[in-house]
Amino acid sequence: MLRMCYEAAVTDIMPPHMLQNIDMESKGRPMKSHAREQAYLPRLPIEKCEDKLVQMTRDTSILIVTGDTGSGKTTKLPQYLYKAGFAKHGIIGITQPRRVATISVAQRVAEEINCSLGSTVGYQVRFDDCTSQKTDIMYMTDGCLLRHSLTDPNLIKFSTIILDEAHERSLNTDILFGVIRKQFLSKHSPKRKYPLKVIVMSATLDIERLSEFFNTCPVVTIPGKVFPIKEKFLNLIGPRDKDNTAYIAETVKVTLDTHLNEPAGDILVFLTGQWEIEKACDMLFQKAESIDYRNDVYDSSVEGLLIFPFYGSMTTDQQKRIFHPPPEGIRKCVVATNIAATSVTIEGIRYVIDSGFVKQLNHNPRAGLDVLEIVPISKSEAVQRAGRAGRTAPGKCYRIYSKEFWDKCMPDHMIPEIKRTSLTSVILTLKCLEVNDVIRFPYLDPPEEKFILEALRKLYQCSAIDRSGNVTRLGRFLIEFPLSPNLACAVIKATSLGCEDLLLPVAAMLSVEHVFIQSGASRENKDFEESHKRLSSLAGGGNDFVTLLYIFEQCKSIDNPASWCHKNSIHWRAVKTAFSVEKQLRDITTKLKEMKDFPIEKSDVPRNDLMVHCLCAGFFSNVARRSVGRTFCTMDGNGSMVHIHPSSALFGQETNFEWILFHSVLVTSKIFVRTVCPIRYTWVKDLLPKLHDIDAYELSSVAREEVTAEELAKWNAREKAQQSNDSLEASLKKMQKRNDDQSISDARARFLQRRQEKCQNPNIQQVDRS
Repeated sequence: MLRMCYEAAVTDIMPPHMLQNIDMESKGRPMKSHAREQAYLPRLPIEKCEDKLVQMTRDTSILIVTGDTGSGKTTKLPQYLYKAGFAKHGIIGITQPRRVATISVAQRVAEEINCSLGSTVGYQVRFDDCTSQKTDIMYMTDGCLLRHSLTDPNLIKFSTIILDEAHERSLNTDILFGVIRKQFLSKHSPKRKYPLKVIVMSATLDIERLSEFFNTCPVVTIPGKVFPIKEKFLNLIGPRDKDNTAYIAETVKVTLDTHLNEPAGDILVFLTGQWEIEKACDMLFQKAESIDYRNDVYDSSVEGLLIFPFYGSMTTDQQKRIFHPPPEGIRKCVVATNIAATSVTIEGIRYVIDSGFVKQLNHNPRAGLDVLEIVPISKSEAVQRAGRAGRTAPGKCYRIYSKEFWDKCMPDHMIPEIKRTSLTSVILTLKCLEVNDVIRFPYLDPPEEKFILEALRKLYQCSAIDRSGNVTRLGRFLIEFPLSPNLACAVIKATSLGCEDLLLPVAAMLSVEHVFIQSGASRENKDFEESHKRLSSLAGGGNDFVTLLYIFEQCKSIDNPASWCHKNSIHWRAVKTAFSVEKQLRDITTKLKEMKDFPIEKSDVPRNDLMVHCLCAGFFSNVARRSVGRTFCTMDGNGSMVHIHPSSALFGQETNFEWILFHSVLVTSKIFVRTVCPIRYTWVKDLLPKLHDIDAYELSSVAREEVTAEELAKWNAREKAQQSNDSLEASLKKMQKRNDDQSISDARARFLQRRQEKCQNPNIQQVDRS
């Protein structure tokens, strides 16, 4: 009997044909009971170490816990500490790098403790606080803990802090490493009745180095894997495929082969992002439709395939469905981003298909901005992915790449985020924590000094710090917002002018992912693009920010926004999230307006132009002037040539605009700017000079006041040497330019032209001689 199931975890983004061919018989089967689901789980290795972990936590200020993926660290250790009474002196806080992992793990622990989410167990992520006065175990993103430290530098409300997934080396976790070492281990705060306990947990990390960083603290290793895992290189892509998308089709092919030829057991597929995942799910559905389960499948007990996409912007309810066991006889296939390789554990996975790639935020020097790029994963990350296959039974990991790809293209460890992304927000946070010496702050892996100085320069440009590097009044206001400094600056400007109703919805819409529906199928994509153009026209045309405001206001004012969004190819779940974000941002602006020193301004700018005027106050570094044809040149000092992205309402109208402002950048073979609006030069002419009128080294003067005279002398000598080298390099480049083939050819042409002119006009020679 032919059995094929497809259940879209996000129904509003899937093409209609995907939702029409679901086998209703298998979809209607009852799910496994809770008791049966518990039987689904094996005994965890961490259970053997419960007493040792509790005692070590009592005896030491800081402890490192390491163990293989799936050993139970994330869910069980907080419960052990809770049972041992650690929550009597404050909250047990556990950080995660990703919001999806934070929410799903909190749900799991709440179920295991048998309490409602938000009571004994709760979570905090950006724009979503599910905690109460009763909360004793709080899961939160590392960014949320960093924000807690702003209002509570000694973290008095916490008895224990667990920094989980330390091997991911997220930017905020690395900063928390330094904050904890600097503020909590150096001396006991008199404001705390009981000393803070800190636990750092990791599956794969340089443990000896981390222990040394925390004053040679003790390490507890959780022994043993749950089940053995067989790993195999399939040699389908090699080093020459590093920069193309061949891995998508090959990953789908291997997934289907696994479904047909392997015994029962669920499949976890790793791809890089939403678009790839939707495309892969589409391809899997189309190929699996033709399966004859009586003759084509190796294991006769496998009677169908249930496909789930899984990525970061899904709602909590959509995530929950992924963790349920499938109906009897149905194989579950989860196509996920790297979030499924962290604390999120999906039970029943026996097969992992590893594409070998991940989306990573990198600083792109061409654009002068942070951009998401698809890069090969590290070897340690590949081991982490493979570990997901041995959670409930012996498993297999199929790596679609070759051993040569492993050796040549995959680093041993991923470069820490602190060494490859903008530091602007965290440097402002450190400054507000009164860490003036941001250069000599105790980083586990110090970022290059130029990145710190660049962050200081950007903070100065938006007036968050002064020329001495001290936080300004505006900087104190900026830190209140869980937004980028640029966007927060625009919101504060609008609040000062009394037009926050225009900016807050836009800021909320820019803070959520994937407002507009896109599909992997080109025909459907054209339909979606037509819908988006129609919306832009209804909003007034020629301004992507105004389009976002129009969508927000339409959904807010009508009775059935979900239907309207579906008709106009908009993600209703994204807009619904934006409603919540806008409310929280409004609460912050209301609080700021009540402060005596909050500035109130007046402007003679017409209301129709006020939104863009406020955006210029925050995003004047994202301004570009039209260059040649349809290209624009950025004004941030990099002089990058950029193109308006085809998704923008301004695409195709480039010659009508002299100046534009953009929100984000996409780098492919070209640099594209997205979410764009036209501006007037007069709105930014007084702001643009701030991009060039400060030496970044001057901004670090506060840090230099704290170093010794000897260190300062060395520093100055190094600077002079660098300046001398820069001057020498400039001279050499100038000389090289004068002596290259083109320069010589140009000089020869000028000489021959002058000679010819003299021959034609002898009077010139007489004048020359005289």
